[in-house]
Amino acid sequence: MRVQLLSKRYAQALFGLAVENNILEEVQKDMVFVGAVIDENRILRKVLANPVLDSYKKVRILNKLFGGKIQKLSMKFLELITKKGRERYIGFICTSFNEIYREYKNIIEVQLTTAFQVDEQLRKKVIKKLQTFTDKQLEISEQIDEDLIGGFKLNFNDYQYDASIRTQLKRMGKTFSKNLYVRKY
Repeated sequence: MRVQLLSKRYAQALFGLAVENNILEEVQKDMVFVGAVIDENRILRKVLANPVLDSYKKVRILNKLFGGKIQKLSMKFLELITKKGRERYIGFICTSFNEIYREYKNIIEVQLTTAFQVDEQLRKKVIKKLQTFTDKQLEISEQIDEDLIGGFKLNFNDYQYDASIRTQLKRMGKTFSKNLYVRKY
């Protein structure tokens, strides 16, 4: 079974339980936390993917790491995943859960890349324009790339809007590299 399909199915099941028990926000925070811990810790990923360790030991490790720090439903879910032999996919399941949560809450993740630190006035203009375009709540992450020279890039969903000076200079270079004047005899 493909990892993406598997992780989405498990995430959808957890999402349904969280909505049913009215603890969606807490479980979403738990999945962000668990996903971040697994992404940052290579040794934990190797332990979870190790076929030599039995599920009992892996459940104990997860209980030591996350016990008391996350909701009971989230912990029971991690235990179930581990007992079913799907523990290596926990990181992917957390990512899928967050995608389902964003879609449910009508949130879109936007990456704003600029050549310098953005002031509050420009940030508000960008948010206002994008909200009229998408009709969704925006979750903006900012990045600074000095190679852009000026302007900005926006990435959201599968779209990219590139209004950087670097790209405009490249376009001008291509235009000028063409020989527009061809002498005819």
